[in-house]
Amino acid sequence: MTREDRAITIVELITHAMAALNDGEQAEQLVCRTLAKASAAESAALISVEIGRRVQLHAVWPDQRHASVLAEVALRGGRHSVGNLHLAQHPALGEIVTIGPDLDLHQNQERGRVLALSRRGGFGPEAHALFAEVAAPLQLLLPHTADACLRARQARTAADAAADLNLTTREVEVLQLLSEGLLARTIAARLGLSPRTVHKHLSNVYSKLGVHDRLVAVSIARSRGLIAA
Repeated sequence: MTREDRAITIVELITHAMAALNDGEQAEQLVCRTLAKASAAESAALISVEIGRRVQLHAVWPDQRHASVLAEVALRGGRHSVGNLHLAQHPALGEIVTIGPDLDLHQNQERGRVLALSRRGGFGPEAHALFAEVAAPLQLLLPHTADACLRARQARTAADAAADLNLTTREVEVLQLLSEGLLARTIAARLGLSPRTVHKHLSNVYSKLGVHDRLVAVSIARSRGLIAA
């Protein structure tokens, strides 16, 4: 892979990932898969760490067989670090390269990610050059892919909750505005409805949730992921 080929790979990665932010595709999986294939990696995983050093997997390639080992090495393995590249050797997976900041310093950061890749025979000079050149743009890109995937998960959760509770799209909209502290008159103006229609929607919401109080309704909706916290 020449320097020009690496540049093309990086530009295409960023372009495709940014496009995926808007069309609902799993942008994090795209990043993981693209860099794994470009570097001839045999396995890859996109990882973050929560409080208590609990590892969270956000994307894997080609499957999850080696993901836990990659995560363990990325978090604890003896490594040689050069900037945002961390290099380690594993008896079964071979060379493991982790791209990103030190996870020990980025625990419980919802948007913090590192990408770990492995190859039994070791990565060649071209792959190492690709890793070095992609590290900086990847650190700028990953927070955006994390946000996009979080929004997609929240949207799926909200849609499932609305379906379970038999709430219409309009009723959810009214409930969301209610949670923001708006009165029925203001909600009506915001949605282009009459106050009477808004009160009817609220009555339906209370009935479907089995409550008689706006605070309880909002609390239930938030606990179910129906509306934003």
